[in-house]
Amino acid sequence: MPVLKDVMRGAVITGFASLLVVAVIAPAAEGATQVRHFQGDLAPPAFVNDGGELGLRILFKNKRSSRKRFTPRLLTLIDLERVPLRCAGPPGGPTSESFLTTSMETRIKLTKAPPPAGTSPKASRYSFNFRYSFTTFTGMLAGKVFKAHGRGQPKANGSLNIEDLDFSGSGPNNCSTNGPRGWSAFQCRTPNQGGSLPICRVGGGS
Repeated sequence: MPVLKDVMRGAVITGFASLLVVAVIAPAAEGATQVRHFQGDLAPPAFVNDGGELGLRILFKNKRSSRKRFTPRLLTLIDLERVPLRCAGPPGGPTSESFLTTSMETRIKLTKAPPPAGTSPKASRYSFNFRYSFTTFTGMLAGKVFKAHGRGQPKANGSLNIEDLDFSGSGPNNCSTNGPRGWSAFQCRTPNQGGSLPICRVGGGS
């Protein structure tokens, strides 16, 4: 019987070691993660000269088979800074203008963009789309993260369209961007990060 106990003990140790190997290998198989920030300006509407600013926080991941190729997977934060809005007044009354500044946590997956019609698959070899419908007001943010000609630093662009937003309390109601507003964003870094990228003005402390 002592021999049997030793065999069983060895089997338990072997099984435990196997579990450890799986636990160590599994995370590596999923690849590494990088948190990257983007910031940019929104196109101004006709009634003001400054369109406000946009900040994004996006998770990038790689694969074990391509460790140097990080691609955008998840949009986790949207920052809007002083976005001008046109708000409807009481019936028959004048309209007013207001500004939206807000920050919202999200979990928006980015999907690989199909190549444009009439082009080769290489035309979209690094292009990823996202769309997000806001939950506290009626509107949508759409965009893509891409590399020009598949090379260089990732950039982002898209459109913001707020159709109906009511400010809390006695604030203005029925506010909108008066149609879609285009935006372009480039990578930036938080104040505690090193490197040559510009420090984020929007969402830099997130």
